[in-house]
Amino acid sequence: MKVSHKVDRFWFTYFLIRLFYLFFAVLVYAKLTPLGDTDRYMSAGFFFSWKIFYQSTWLLDFLGGILGGLLGGSNVVSNLPFTVFSFCIIKWAIEELNFKMPAGNNMLLLILISLPNFCVWTSVCSKEVFGLLFSAILGVLIIRFFNRDYKIKKKDWLALYLCLMFKPQYLPAILECLLLIYLFNEYCKNIRSKALLFIFIIAVNVGGLYLVRDTVNMYADIMFLNFDNPEASSNRNENIWMKENDFYKEAPLGMLVAFWGPTINEMFSKPTHFLAGLESIIMLVLFIRMAKQPLIRLVFDGKYNATIIPTYWILFTGICFMHYPFGIFNSGSAIRYRTNFIFLFIILLMYIHFHYQKKYLIRYSKQ
Repeated sequence: MKVSHKVDRFWFTYFLIRLFYLFFAVLVYAKLTPLGDTDRYMSAGFFFSWKIFYQSTWLLDFLGGILGGLLGGSNVVSNLPFTVFSFCIIKWAIEELNFKMPAGNNMLLLILISLPNFCVWTSVCSKEVFGLLFSAILGVLIIRFFNRDYKIKKKDWLALYLCLMFKPQYLPAILECLLLIYLFNEYCKNIRSKALLFIFIIAVNVGGLYLVRDTVNMYADIMFLNFDNPEASSNRNENIWMKENDFYKEAPLGMLVAFWGPTINEMFSKPTHFLAGLESIIMLVLFIRMAKQPLIRLVFDGKYNATIIPTYWILFTGICFMHYPFGIFNSGSAIRYRTNFIFLFIILLMYIHFHYQKKYLIRYSKQ
């Protein structure tokens, strides 16, 4: 009896891309710049501690120690499970949301999920793999909330737990986003009520930041000192938070710089910085491409989605604000830590891209 199985060309191509990035990360990229703590994770050895359930570094030491111990340290084979795991996470999220057109041009999607640094850091034993995991699940949850599906499933609780464990600073913005969507959908029936609620949320956030300004100033000094040492390999040694409340004053530009990564001058200082800067340029172009329709409606027609735009603003600015102190002093850290939330941004921008396409809305509603 003849048995045949049709292979999806898109996902087969993407899996080959992920394999390429695995080989590139271990055999090339690791020779140009330290590959985070991957080598240390893989050489941690066999052990067990209850700390693996609430400390991210211990969990990576535990997993990396097992794979590294069985497969000879950090190499292509020992990192392969993380590549496959990341591939499966991305495939699940894309198919869950029907972002891949069955018989259409998926080149935009393929480019977005094949960004070099995103693929490098999620192809090896790293915390960014878990950042990808909770970003994917929470991204799907947010879109379910937009469609009035408020059921919190087991995997959603897992994602919230992992976010709290790996990147707790992102959690307030994510929870705020979910709450705002729910209130908009169920209690705000017109634009005026949504605008008032949005202004109230902004006021609460600004007021909260004002109340904790002394604590923020203290931690800003500590953050700079963490990067201002030889082990940090920082390429930006100027402290921009010299005066009281400079952390807030420099935030608008600092958030952009921390998200973007290497400046034009830094791009030509190292091959890895050039790659990262080029990735940021491509990503910006693609993000604008995805947001083209709502931008056109806003600029030329004065129309906008009163639910999506405010919630995206809360989420994107909230996460970028918390990313800002971790990326402002080191372009390499900026790009690496961006990997933890960039797939969340991709999911949400893909959603707004398809939101205005009737074919997608029909396909999604049939699920």
